[in-house]
Amino acid sequence: MVLSTRVISDNSFLLQHQNEISVRNYHKISQLESYVRDECKLGRIRKLEDGLRYFDQLILERPLPSNDTFCHVLSSLSKIKCYSEVIGLCKKMSLAGVEPNIYILSILINCCCQLDKIDHGFCLLGEIIKRGYQPNVITFTTLIKGLCLQDKIDFAFKVFDKMTQMGIQPNVVTCTTLISRLCRIGKVGPALQLKNKMLQWNCRPDVVSYIVLIDTLCKGGLVDEALVLFSEMLRDSNVVPNVVVYSSLINGLCNSGRLEEAKRVFDEMVSRGISASVLSYNCMIDGHSRHGQWGEARRYFDEMMDRGVSPDTVTFSILIDSLCKDGMTKDAWGLFELMDKVNVEPNQITYNSMIDGLCLAGRLKDAVKLFDSMVDRGLQPDVISYNILIGGYCKSRKLDEAVQLFKKMKRNGLKPTIVTYNTLLAGLYRDGRMKTSKNLLIEMQSFGLSPNIVTYSTMLDGYCKNGYIEKAIELFKSLEGTGISADIGIYNILICGFSRAGKLEDARELFNEIPRKGLVPDVVTYTTMIDGLFRSKMLLEAKKLIIEMEEKGCLPNAITYNTIITGFLIAKETDKALQFLVNMRGKEFIPSDSVVSLLTHSLSANELKKL
Repeated sequence: MVLSTRVISDNSFLLQHQNEISVRNYHKISQLESYVRDECKLGRIRKLEDGLRYFDQLILERPLPSNDTFCHVLSSLSKIKCYSEVIGLCKKMSLAGVEPNIYILSILINCCCQLDKIDHGFCLLGEIIKRGYQPNVITFTTLIKGLCLQDKIDFAFKVFDKMTQMGIQPNVVTCTTLISRLCRIGKVGPALQLKNKMLQWNCRPDVVSYIVLIDTLCKGGLVDEALVLFSEMLRDSNVVPNVVVYSSLINGLCNSGRLEEAKRVFDEMVSRGISASVLSYNCMIDGHSRHGQWGEARRYFDEMMDRGVSPDTVTFSILIDSLCKDGMTKDAWGLFELMDKVNVEPNQITYNSMIDGLCLAGRLKDAVKLFDSMVDRGLQPDVISYNILIGGYCKSRKLDEAVQLFKKMKRNGLKPTIVTYNTLLAGLYRDGRMKTSKNLLIEMQSFGLSPNIVTYSTMLDGYCKNGYIEKAIELFKSLEGTGISADIGIYNILICGFSRAGKLEDARELFNEIPRKGLVPDVVTYTTMIDGLFRSKMLLEAKKLIIEMEEKGCLPNAITYNTIITGFLIAKETDKALQFLVNMRGKEFIPSDSVVSLLTHSLSANELKKL
């Protein structure tokens, strides 16, 4: 899950400006000026029209109001991102005879920076110096932030160095601006170094500084380092931890599978009187859901509801996606319907997760119906939506419908991805449509998409299962020229294809080649080879491979046990088969229907009773 924490406000510098604005008026402040200032301080300028109305009234006042009053209006408009309008109003002030002071010029610099006009910002810095004003920390910090917004971090540090050389001490906002940008580009080491240097400039990191660093460390998997920094923050009596920093840490711990520690941090947060936010709960729900701890995930969901924290779209999407992946489609559908009742709008991610769950559960009609209903919600199916439903059609062997949906996708202006083509190719090969799959592959390459390892695996599997072994061998040999190295999955496909085609010696050669390629046989590799040996009545070799599998520490799965039991029963080695049946049950695996049927026909009534 991605934590989207806005840690530095676009107008943090303007807030400082406003705090530093002192009344330098030598005339009595009019009632209008006093009223406008109060409105600005109370944050009541929430839209452009409000600011323009007050500005138009002020500009007609005689004598003209002080710069400070105009400063309040311009600062308020900047806070609601009316940057271009602020620049236009400053021009009107100049025409009316209002000379800008350093605060107004600094507001203008901020507006230029927000509009990606950093060069204009530096021109205004020249104007400040030309008018005899002394640039201060806020002026430089504004320029540094503008450079950071344009990812000109090196230039930003040059300005930072120039500022300190001039004897202007950076403040916490200056340092945190640079720390934030360093973290965003993955340079957490230099960011930590800058944080450690702050004391030499008589400033200390605040909660925002810590949030940026802890969040970046957690997202980079450096959770232990984040915990050390968190402990340092708690020891600083000037820094009060908030729900954002706790949520970052909880998210990092959950993503690392350290759920007990996440729970401890969550409980500590609550014990400090910090109310958990929807973000905090989402982190806990996501962590427990991804690790299959549904009881805990549900407990946190119920707890947030009881505490009046309304679940959002992300909350429901997390739960629905995880439930669907674990085959609990009915529960996922119940939550999807609950969203309507609690007035939470599903988004594309929610729909895609639910459609995928319905496809996996074989409820293709419901998936299609849900897909079509997206438009009624004002949502357009995206590439992922189409990929999921095309996959659903392919798995249900409804290839004509899959192809039609593929064409509709292109008509609607969506570009198929490599996933789209791989999904459709797999369906076509499964249905034996070799010519159509060949044409699709040509189309894919004509659109500039190169086959990846999944494409080659799909093609090899298609060739093998449709009896084109020679083509599979040819394609396998050509892989070296593509720059794609065959993985264990590709070897498994070919070993299976050779075994089923009666080319066991070729399969064994490939099996023996695996270690030389730096690969390790997995449970599928061993199971496939054991199956081939049993089919070829090579019991001694099969037994040796079973022993090797155990010695290599490769644990058999349910399919392995079914394969071995079937092999021994067919070979009339009932005792061996029953021995593996006992082991299978000890691992809590359930024999397949075919194994049960074979046991029924192979064992006597007394032997069956003993089972």
